[in-house]
Amino acid sequence: MRRGFTMVEMLLAVLLVGVLTTVSVFTFNAVSRGWQISTDYMDKMQRTDFALNQVISGLRSMYYPHDGKQDERYGFVLTNNGEGEDPDESDVIEWSKTGSAIVGNKSAVADTVHRVQVMVLEEGNHDYKEEIAVTGLYARQCPDIALRPKDNPDDIDFSFANDDMYQPVLVSDGIVGFNCRVLKTADKIEAENDESAFEDEFAESNSVPYKVELTFRIADPEGRSYRSNTAPVMRIIRIPIHEQSLDGATMPGDEEKKAEGRSRRRPAASN
Repeated sequence: MRRGFTMVEMLLAVLLVGVLTTVSVFTFNAVSRGWQISTDYMDKMQRTDFALNQVISGLRSMYYPHDGKQDERYGFVLTNNGEGEDPDESDVIEWSKTGSAIVGNKSAVADTVHRVQVMVLEEGNHDYKEEIAVTGLYARQCPDIALRPKDNPDDIDFSFANDDMYQPVLVSDGIVGFNCRVLKTADKIEAENDESAFEDEFAESNSVPYKVELTFRIADPEGRSYRSNTAPVMRIIRIPIHEQSLDGATMPGDEEKKAEGRSRRRPAASN
């Protein structure tokens, strides 16, 4: 005669199936959550990389008049607000440029000289004409001084100091902090990748620095407080017209060519 399962065996079987089901559900949820976080983080990285490339292109397309003199209206401006770990401590940079980088191909100023201002703004910011809808990297643009109205009976301020004149445009969301440092001259650097000489201040507003270090901070992928959970993304950019901005006459690359020539003529050390 065949003996059936006892009640204890049935309960153990049900308990085992329940444990396996629970473990499977938790494992599936953990894997799904990890995949979602990774996807979200990669998406933010791609958008941050796009924003970085736009700013880098804008810095490399800096404009400075080649008229033999320095002009503060075309200088690079750095406003240092802190370490850039959140919007309130993020720096603001401003410079003159040409081309469509940052402003876009459809912008009216893309084919002319114009100034841009780049910063991180927080959702709910009321400093400008319209409220900021989402935290991220923003840019403002204004025409070059030569293109602004000459007849100004109302004494309108056409610079970035007029917060109602130029509304910030979102470049990329997900960026919650921005820090900028500069290497003022090539003489200060001791090695190709030496970062010790970079500074947080740039007082020479009538010129542009030799190199610019950009650090963007990405919001935590799990949605926790970004003020203590951010990931930095950094780039260092060499500014082509640095030498020209020092006197308004030197062509880009002239100083490097002179330095290379001096290096070639340097006599060999005697033993």
